[in-house]
Amino acid sequence: MGKDVHVAVIADPQLTDAYSYRMNPGWKLSAVEFYSDIFMKRNFKLLNWQFEPDYIIILGDLMDGGREWIRGGVREGMFPKELSRFNHIFRNSGVKAPIYPIAGNHDIGIGTNILPEAYARFKKEFGKVNYSFKVGGHNIIALDTLSYLGSAESPYFQKSDAFVRNFLENDDGTSPRILLTHVPLYRPDDADCGPIRNKPPIRQGYGYQYQNLLNEPLTQYLFTRIRPTLVLSGDDHDFCHHEHTGAYVAGSGAFAVPEHSVASFSWLMGNVYPGFALLSLNGDVKGVGDGSGWRMQTCALVPQLVVYRWYIWLLVISVVGTFLWVGVTRESWEGRVAGGAGMVVPGVGTKEKKKAGPVVAAGRLSWFGFAVWTVVYGLGMFLEVILSTVAVYAVLLLYDWL
Repeated sequence: MGKDVHVAVIADPQLTDAYSYRMNPGWKLSAVEFYSDIFMKRNFKLLNWQFEPDYIIILGDLMDGGREWIRGGVREGMFPKELSRFNHIFRNSGVKAPIYPIAGNHDIGIGTNILPEAYARFKKEFGKVNYSFKVGGHNIIALDTLSYLGSAESPYFQKSDAFVRNFLENDDGTSPRILLTHVPLYRPDDADCGPIRNKPPIRQGYGYQYQNLLNEPLTQYLFTRIRPTLVLSGDDHDFCHHEHTGAYVAGSGAFAVPEHSVASFSWLMGNVYPGFALLSLNGDVKGVGDGSGWRMQTCALVPQLVVYRWYIWLLVISVVGTFLWVGVTRESWEGRVAGGAGMVVPGVGTKEKKKAGPVVAAGRLSWFGFAVWTVVYGLGMFLEVILSTVAVYAVLLLYDWL
């Protein structure tokens, strides 16, 4: 058997920016961007260190407001900053595996609303919008299906269609094909997405610059023409495994074609459980319709929102626990505090003791004195713990960021 080739599949990093939450530039936006970026950079480095993929595919929506940063003035100046962030996370992480991104609707628009400036800019910064490459005995076809949803007279529709026709004319038909599309293919509204999904099934829907599923005729056309044995998609932000059967795959040469929609790689895209996928390809295959040469594994990332919630709970527990500990160990420090204050002196009479303030007896504090010293002592201990924790946390953040 041939050696397996491993491909990491990432979807919708969708860098959080001013467009995401309609934030004005400031410390709040900077904090959101920082914690969004550092989560993805940390996990991108970890997945490459642990799994050592040979190739990396990103299934579109590289930035959240990417297509919006073309309208002149301040908006136009936003793109270089967002590109720098993307490069810092994915391109400048010391990862040697080549990265193959495809365009998403947040990058270039969709259908009749493809933005020429955004389309041209994506092509300039990230490479071809339609392309194919061969790896592990399989043809990977990255198709701009967003433009396919537009008018047949659109130049972007024509570019996608010309790419498909050119590919089919020049392909020798000996290797299975894997289709990459940002928007998932059509399926009935009640279609199941499998057990690992967190949200309801994907249903067709439309809105400003988005469409949840490709149209039914386009889906049938792609199956008939391209005849893929596997489809990989993004856009939905959650995992979904759907088997396309029946009329949709009648011309594909396969009984059923699986489609895997991959969860967003970001923890700020509406899915508490982000993730990615690993695709293994083996070249021991026979012809276009052979679907035996690939294996797919979905991988969940740490639910960062849950982690931050636990941070809050641990902070509360630390505060309460510190003051409880001070109270429980009262006798071990109370005498030293009272004596150290110079208010308890052997041989001092009752009247002098009353004048001494919080001290009511040798080595004992009044309830008021106890409360004051509990706060002072407790805060000191708590600050010591917090400052130590912050120092360690800062070192770890710096390590992740570099």
